[in-house]
Amino acid sequence: MFLKETCKQCGTCLSQCPFIEMPIEKAKLEISLMIQKGVSKEIVRNCAGCSYCDIVCPTQSNPSLLRKEILLKQSRDKGVVCLPIISEEMPLNLMSIGLEFEKEKKLKDLNVYSNPSPSKEVFYLGCSLSYIYTDLAQTKLLEPLPMVGGMRFCCGGYVHHNCEEEETRIKGRKLLQELKRVGIEKMITFCPGCDRMIGKVYPGIIPEFNIENVNIVQYLLEQYYNGKIEFSNPLNQRMTFHDSCAWRNMESEVHENPRKLLEAMGAEILEMKHNRKESMCCGAPLTVRNPQLADSIAEKRVLEAKETGAQAIVISCTGCFALAGKAKEHNMDIYNITELAQIAVGEKPPHRIIEIQNQLRNDLMKKISENPDVLNDRYRIEGGDIRRL
Repeated sequence: MFLKETCKQCGTCLSQCPFIEMPIEKAKLEISLMIQKGVSKEIVRNCAGCSYCDIVCPTQSNPSLLRKEILLKQSRDKGVVCLPIISEEMPLNLMSIGLEFEKEKKLKDLNVYSNPSPSKEVFYLGCSLSYIYTDLAQTKLLEPLPMVGGMRFCCGGYVHHNCEEEETRIKGRKLLQELKRVGIEKMITFCPGCDRMIGKVYPGIIPEFNIENVNIVQYLLEQYYNGKIEFSNPLNQRMTFHDSCAWRNMESEVHENPRKLLEAMGAEILEMKHNRKESMCCGAPLTVRNPQLADSIAEKRVLEAKETGAQAIVISCTGCFALAGKAKEHNMDIYNITELAQIAVGEKPPHRIIEIQNQLRNDLMKKISENPDVLNDRYRIEGGDIRRL
């Protein structure tokens, strides 16, 4: 929780944010207003929720959670739109829209991902690899274990972001029930957001949540060290790694493993000024609320990457593909680290990032034009159920 007792209302959290960069005196007034009144239109509109403020806070008062309290109040009062609610109960959300592209094949794969055979250990695809960037799951690197995905097995990050802790607990227990039904004890994840939910959030609020979580980077690194995979096709490129905001409060090993894996695959690692726990956000969380600022954030991050002299940006979170357009403008490529592992073992991934993004954007606009009221409708999650307001 936000530690009101230790906060000195110094404004550092807002003035040192790489994007908000609020003048210090204004920042002091704003943080005071947020604490006393529980409101801040400017922060709600412009904050990406990346928790960089927690890193720079001199009293470690968790200012990001103050912002979350304000958003939770807004969600309680006004509800949230349908797009980020990743549930089969919602006829329209970002994942169901992603399903429109190459739908027949995706539905066939989803039937397998949503109805896995009993297994103690699985690849947990999360939502993005199940509905949008499905190419990342099409590799022999994932052949040893069953794959689990689809909205039925969503990690519940959308509940954690928009609801009180009790709702997160309800969602976590429902997920645990689904996982136990399949006999799952260990999951290899592809999304830093899933890492945070499975490895940190749920174990912290649900005593019986005992699912082991290993990120795909750690898994591939262990496979390499144990001689089970060979990187016979070295990357031979200068690359810089963009750490996901969702990893900000994770153990240092989580940040070091991608760099170790890239070096094992033959890449030269060049570090951006903001890296590891102090990484800058890609801007994706602001795409809908403040697209102009989201664009500016992506530009700033890509320029920081370009300054290193790297040829490509490497990410672990598919949300961070938000940098792809700007990277292309500056003659840089962007890869998910799983794609690079495919290349290093001799595969040729389709690498259709820009194509998939454009298709998703077009399908999104089409759905909105067909359902013009969709962005006006609001929903609230109560007792684990989604209710339209």
